[in-house]
Amino acid sequence: MSPAVSFARQVADRAETALPQASSRRFSIGDVGFEVVASSTGQRHLSRAFWPFESGAAEPSLSHSILAWDGTDASIGPPPRPWGESGHEPLGIVAAYSDSRVRCALDIHTSTLILHDREQHRSFTWYPAIADLPTWAKASPFRIPLSWLLNEHGMQMVHGAAVSLNGRAVLLAGPGGSGKSTTALACAFAGMGYLGDDYCAVEPEKRTVHMVYRTAKALRATVRMLPVLEDKIVNPDKVAEEKGIMFFDADDVALVHSADLGAILLPRISSDGRSRLQSASRRDAMHALLPSTVGGLMGGTDFTAKALLRLVQNVPAFTMELGTDLEGVKDAVSSVLERAS
Repeated sequence: MSPAVSFARQVADRAETALPQASSRRFSIGDVGFEVVASSTGQRHLSRAFWPFESGAAEPSLSHSILAWDGTDASIGPPPRPWGESGHEPLGIVAAYSDSRVRCALDIHTSTLILHDREQHRSFTWYPAIADLPTWAKASPFRIPLSWLLNEHGMQMVHGAAVSLNGRAVLLAGPGGSGKSTTALACAFAGMGYLGDDYCAVEPEKRTVHMVYRTAKALRATVRMLPVLEDKIVNPDKVAEEKGIMFFDADDVALVHSADLGAILLPRISSDGRSRLQSASRRDAMHALLPSTVGGLMGGTDFTAKALLRLVQNVPAFTMELGTDLEGVKDAVSSVLERAS
């Protein structure tokens, strides 16, 4: 038995001991169904970011289980880390305890242990204290194991936002501060469909994009430009240090589970306050997608770069300079879909 598999079994035993009264909630990303198994506290804090099934909607087949518990009871914590103090550096992946079946990682930002067992179709996530997680972490739970799961199904989680019109979507990509969230939120509150902010999932071969989280993260400058966001922020006292976090319901914006991907849009803040639109190269699109995606996903997997390359080869890209007047943003994004037809 490999060290990775042996450690995975130890983690699984601890999780099962810690969760005798756990409940299960099912969700999906595209056609990939998964369940979150956690205590009532864990469900309250970790499942809120996912869009629940609407009444009467068919649930996809269950593909994976994510078991989550924390250290509030010290007697049922995870097994001691056999790789020492620095085996997870520099990205978080514990190479000595990862192989073709098991991936093991430590998220240094939240001191979270993550273990993914693709053969058993289960992941395990241990937190020091779930209730004490920063709001941004509760807005994008299980990002790493979900990204690994999606890769197994031909999908790639990307650092980006997405909005849609009449079943066709635009993927907004670029580094932090480029205007992705501002553009997505301006479009959503102007009536376009909303597939998420910060992270979405793409399926390059099918040219589709899927919602992962029904959340948004906005800088104070974005909130000033879109005052409608003010009363939807759940962490108003933390906006300066971790952005304003929002959890959307169908009454807030038109939530969309999946849509055909018509274009990749690279927003950036205009230097003169006016909005402009022009074609972008595949290289520009790849540069906007790859660094921030792999940076947020502990380097990604062997699938990541190939999937993003396939995406930019299949989908046209445009650059939009984002002006200070957001009234015309929806029309500008709509014109992108028209040009990409």
